Amino acid sequence: MIYINWLMLISLLGGVLYLVLAFAVLRKRSLHENAPRWLFAYLSFSLLVSLSQVLSALDLPISEWLQQFDSYSLLLLTIFFYFMSRAVLEFTTNSRVWWVLSLAWISLYLLVDTDILALGEVLAVGIGFNVSQPTLALIILSTGWAIYMSSIVVIIARTMQRSTYATQKNRASYWILALMLFVLGSGLIFAGLSAYGYVVLCITAVLSTGVIVLQQLPDFRLVERQVLVFLLMTLLTALVLVIGFLAAPNLLRNGLQYNLALTSAVIALTLAACLILIWVLTQRIANRLFPASQYDSNRILRQYSQSISNVLDPELLATLAIDMINEAVQIQRGYLFLVDHELEEGRASYRLRGVRGRGDDNPAAVSLSVESPIAECLNSENRALRQSEIDLLPRFQTAAQEERDWFAKLKVDVLIPVHSKDEWIGLIALGPKVSGAPYFETDLNLLGIMANQTAVALQNARLVESLMRLNNDFRRAYAAMEHANNHLKKVNQQLEILDRTKSDFINIASHELRTPLTLMRGYSQMLVEDQLIASNTDEVKLVNGIHNGVLRMHEIVNSMLDMASIDTRSLQLQLEPLSLNVVIHMVCDGLSRSLQERRLELSYENLSQLPQIEGDPEALQKAFQHLIQNAIKFTPDGGSITIIGVPVTPGQVQMPDGGVEIILRDTGIGIAPEFQELIFTKFYQTGELALHSTGKTKFKGAGPGLGLAIAKGIIEAHGGRIWAESPGYDEEKLPGSQFHVVLPLHQPA
Repeated sequence: MIYINWLMLISLLGGVLYLVLAFAVLRKRSLHENAPRWLFAYLSFSLLVSLSQVLSALDLPISEWLQQFDSYSLLLLTIFFYFMSRAVLEFTTNSRVWWVLSLAWISLYLLVDTDILALGEVLAVGIGFNVSQPTLALIILSTGWAIYMSSIVVIIARTMQRSTYATQKNRASYWILALMLFVLGSGLIFAGLSAYGYVVLCITAVLSTGVIVLQQLPDFRLVERQVLVFLLMTLLTALVLVIGFLAAPNLLRNGLQYNLALTSAVIALTLAACLILIWVLTQRIANRLFPASQYDSNRILRQYSQSISNVLDPELLATLAIDMINEAVQIQRGYLFLVDHELEEGRASYRLRGVRGRGDDNPAAVSLSVESPIAECLNSENRALRQSEIDLLPRFQTAAQEERDWFAKLKVDVLIPVHSKDEWIGLIALGPKVSGAPYFETDLNLLGIMANQTAVALQNARLVESLMRLNNDFRRAYAAMEHANNHLKKVNQQLEILDRTKSDFINIASHELRTPLTLMRGYSQMLVEDQLIASNTDEVKLVNGIHNGVLRMHEIVNSMLDMASIDTRSLQLQLEPLSLNVVIHMVCDGLSRSLQERRLELSYENLSQLPQIEGDPEALQKAFQHLIQNAIKFTPDGGSITIIGVPVTPGQVQMPDGGVEIILRDTGIGIAPEFQELIFTKFYQTGELALHSTGKTKFKGAGPGLGLAIAKGIIEAHGGRIWAESPGYDEEKLPGSQFHVVLPLHQPA
């Protein structure tokens, strides 16, 4: 009866423990993951087993049946523990095979244990021995159990061999301990000591829950070291105390002959010295069996700060940083990444570009979205991020597969962000330790301080890199500009040659055309004045057409000669005092017929009040004739043209000695702003030439495109200026235009 009460108490405590563990699993981990899901199933079934133990201890009618439940509970717990081991160690191959094997094992054991096939109580299995039905059921149970346990051992061995992450190997080491406890508990149940077996299985459940729920486990070897030190110290201390207690009576008895107090003090001091020696001995044994990596963090930080303080080259900085870290924690590989903040197609991202550090290759660059949970953690939390967290934690499962694959290919264990003024500027990625040990909190604290020291040097290196990149861009731009300038120079030279050739051609052609045209003009004039032809109306019309055409051609040839003289700067001016009022009136008188035909109103303002200037009357007459003809040509019928004279005081419009300004205003179609400079270039004509009418004074009439160019050349040859102003081009609203001509009073000597 006492045994039953003790078993009931153990079972109740186990049930409460399983409830607490199940609540911890639900709180800490998501059941969408395989390992927590199998752990929760294992704990739930263990809770049912504990309840069955309580009920069986109450001497109920079903107690006898519940006592037979141990074998079934062990079978199902073995299956749960096996699949939980696969999930913890991330072993995913042949899962369907083990599902089928599990169903077959359960079915076979159920058939034999319940004797559904009526095989009888005793089965002859071999010669000279018999196997009973319960024994056969036990054989099936133990054989299946052994297969599952052996498979778990194989999975752990493969994980320890193939895994590149120290955290995963550390987790596998803890799972070895969990497996040993499960085997021990199962063995006690097989031996009929169910109460002790379930106690061990409770400890197994606690350890399994810790392995699955905790993301970062203490280093298993460190725990081994501490346990070894504790056990050795306990055993040796007990040995010394036992020897001391055994020897103390004889020593005290002999000490009565001398001094009892002195003898007791000697015994106490001897035991204390032995205990100190035991402590030193245990530490040496532990250091020999489990050597711990020790480093002077202050010395490393001091050397690191001195080494990188003046480094401005990112590659040299990466080499120094990784080498100093390797000196401290002995890593297999390490990289330094520069983080650039980019904006592509309206989306912000972080671009990580690697700088060669301690590894085989310089890793390729990658872009992380700002919304990526990995980028958010490295940017905002400013803490070391383990690769195992990226692989296991649910918050990182939402990251893009491309990002997770990139970090997996690095084969690193820990990522330490580098921040400067709350800005993420770099990333230190460190591979596994050479010793295979995980990164401890002391390691991460040291690496965090080194990352803070790296921030200043990295910021300076980035600034120098930006300056060098900017300098290289300037050099390339300057080289491109030099190349473009050389090309433009060659093109300008070719254009000058072409323009000179064209001017020579115009000059030669004009001179060659002038002689025959002079003859044609003289003969046509004789035909016009002939009395015999004048009496015939039809012949007069033909002769007048020929004569007018010859005169027009003569004007064009003269314009071409004037343009050639302007281009070659050989225009000869015959300077004399003159009045612009007289020059302009002479031009307008010659165009009076055209003004009457087009019904254009011509008015003058202040021309008579202008002072005399020094200039060439014939050349200026040509210039104003082209300007007024241009105003007539682009002013619709019925419009108006106004010629205004304005004195220019000294110092105005770049006229140090003063001058006069002529403003030619019309109510025509205007000039677009982009063409107000081009209209003064030779052979330039606005609009479509095919739509122009013929005639030098007809509305939008065609011409050789030399008039304004000749006018500009003559005005500038006099030291003056000419320009056009207009609100724009509009044939309906007729904004009009203004031509300004500024001439100096006196020509320089």
